[in-house]
Amino acid sequence: MTESSKKIPSRTAHRMVLASGAFYLLIAFEFFYMASPFAAYFYAVYGPGLDTLQEWGLSGWMLWFFLPHIVAETKSALINFTPLLGKFLFLSGLFAFAMGAFQVYRAKICKLGVVTGGLYRHIRHPQYSALIVASLGMLLIWPRFLVLYSTIAMVFAYAALARVEERICAEAFVSYDKYLSRTAGFFPKVFGNFRGPQISGGVPRLTVCIASFVLILVAGTLIALSLRQHAIASLYTLQDKQGTYLSVTRLSDKELSHISAIARTHQETGVALSTLNESDRFIAYVLPTQMYISEIPMMLPEGQIFGHSIPESLNSDRYKVIYTRAEFPIDGLPESENILYHALNKHPLIEVHINLSTEAVEQVFQPPEQNFYPDVQVPVF
Repeated sequence: MTESSKKIPSRTAHRMVLASGAFYLLIAFEFFYMASPFAAYFYAVYGPGLDTLQEWGLSGWMLWFFLPHIVAETKSALINFTPLLGKFLFLSGLFAFAMGAFQVYRAKICKLGVVTGGLYRHIRHPQYSALIVASLGMLLIWPRFLVLYSTIAMVFAYAALARVEERICAEAFVSYDKYLSRTAGFFPKVFGNFRGPQISGGVPRLTVCIASFVLILVAGTLIALSLRQHAIASLYTLQDKQGTYLSVTRLSDKELSHISAIARTHQETGVALSTLNESDRFIAYVLPTQMYISEIPMMLPEGQIFGHSIPESLNSDRYKVIYTRAEFPIDGLPESENILYHALNKHPLIEVHINLSTEAVEQVFQPPEQNFYPDVQVPVF
């Protein structure tokens, strides 16, 4: 094989990884700018992409979250653990990637030859493995279906690139076959070293790859849908004839019912809810007064910042109920179906602050003039 012919498959694989990688990074980057003071600017840049998905009719379910992002506590220990696990996997993956990069570039700068020590002593592609682990962590932190599909695409792209690189290395280095036989591809051999079906011929291999990709997409979707159903069932909610009350923190049914009753009886609450059509439904978010979440359209006092953590100095007597109108797909909410399961987004109606010690409404705020994320499909729960 000539030098130029060796470069062709490598170039093709690299292009494929760069294209899917850019797509995934754009989506993953969404999490970072959602959590930063520059969120409004970045969403202005990213908005056209979401608009395109909306035009294609894909933004609804593809931008669904299959795990909670707004709520801080649920009834499920598994669901409560996933954000912590996601952060651990993400940071561990980035750290391992940095270690692998250090080994590679140190060898290049010092002209030490092929790297086979350190992380490379046990696996041949530790940097790809690290990015896969980081991607799984990102998926748990920012669990959109779109991110799920991008993660799966990235894994397949890394696998394709790894095969091409191994073929080139085997031709370039005489001892590479021995290294290949004693190491695993992506994860240590204690986890197995499955390399997939070894099929000769371009068409059969391509057919198997496509079939595997589709199968994993379907399996991933089914698992995500199951997790989503379990997560919604684990939320602290109270059903009303016009909508659903959703508590961001742990509240008993009695406490949630008491809070909703105080908020519902206020005159301005009735006026706001009277604007709903017969087919409309509300989602009312119940959270401590000192808690501010950017994905819920609410008033932000001067000097306060948005976040998702429960305040340490929590006043258990003061809560706010933020009524929003739920947005559903074009065909609307199926009769007797769960509002949180089908809602795509929400639009502000009114914000009611209550004091449990006096059992009275203290303040009422009209919706902010502009949401923190205007015209963007953000998490519902």
